[in-house]
Amino acid sequence: MSARLNKYGKGLRTEIPASRFSREWFMQSLRTAVWVVVIVILVWVYADIHFTDEQEVTAVLHLHTKSDDGMLLLSKREIPVTFRIKGNRYYRDRFTNHLAKANSVLEFDVAGAKEYKPGEEYQERTANLLSKLPVFRDSGLEIISATPARIDIRMDKMYLVPDVLVRFKSIGAVLDGDPRIEPARINLRLPESMRHKINPSTITLVTRTVDLSGKAVGATETVNVDVLTPPNLNYAKIKPQKVTVTFKVGQQTDSKKFTVTVNYLPPNAWLTNDTWSKYKLEVKSKEDRKRTITVTGNRIDLQKLSDDQIHAYVVLTDSNLKPSAWLEGKVNVKFPPGLKIRLAEAIPPVSYRVVKRTSVPVTP
Repeated sequence: MSARLNKYGKGLRTEIPASRFSREWFMQSLRTAVWVVVIVILVWVYADIHFTDEQEVTAVLHLHTKSDDGMLLLSKREIPVTFRIKGNRYYRDRFTNHLAKANSVLEFDVAGAKEYKPGEEYQERTANLLSKLPVFRDSGLEIISATPARIDIRMDKMYLVPDVLVRFKSIGAVLDGDPRIEPARINLRLPESMRHKINPSTITLVTRTVDLSGKAVGATETVNVDVLTPPNLNYAKIKPQKVTVTFKVGQQTDSKKFTVTVNYLPPNAWLTNDTWSKYKLEVKSKEDRKRTITVTGNRIDLQKLSDDQIHAYVVLTDSNLKPSAWLEGKVNVKFPPGLKIRLAEAIPPVSYRVVKRTSVPVTP
């Protein structure tokens, strides 16, 4: 076969077809098939990368106010969300890879958004909120839908309660003298919405309980201990969170359980007027007549103490005469004077009520 000439008069290389079923024929066919497969794969990969599709994603949305320490988030912080994103595979893969590295957590700084005002409540559409996240900016993705549909957002300002007293709490020994706490007073911050609900002068902060059992009597110890936020003050923040306490160990203490009878102390007037002829006391269960309590303190004083020396009682008032359901009565305890002992833990309340008698008792 003669070679063809191009327009410049030079010859073009022409491959001579190999004989059918020869070695050269098989090699030429294989090379052609390989190139066809490569081209087809490239076409499919390109189409797959650029083809727009939807994908469902599950994550946890973490709301916070880290950018503004003077703000506090009152609404739920950790919210599981499921949403659908739309975009080509490249952008979807890039997002899901980022989410996997973040342990499926999406962070949103509510205070940094600047559009949510303290003291107000918002019902934000979840899809809108997600679209504000930095990971979605210029991501090439669209959020189609989200569950839950809306998310509650509520913030509040924090106000300062300065110089709150700190008390050192310990068990296992009686201290010889008062402990030295540094700093003795620390700052407490509370939500603005609580300002008119509490009296700051009544607040005392307590340290984590330190067990002094086994400490040598007369030994001077110094510990760094956490200060606990008050259990009845939600969202409270304290600073510093630790104090240094120096104390001297006095006598070792012990704990002992006692079973006491719960009495009900009425106003003195009830004992002289006809109140008890018109009303009677009902206790919800037999268990509410007695309580098992734990007393801690000086070992010698505990050995002296007996069940019948402990006076447990619930104080009744005229308000108990009003019709009501079962009441939760606080059990007070009084020990003999001069003993270095105290309750180790709170006593569960008793259930009682004062009701009108159905018939007036006959006096013989």
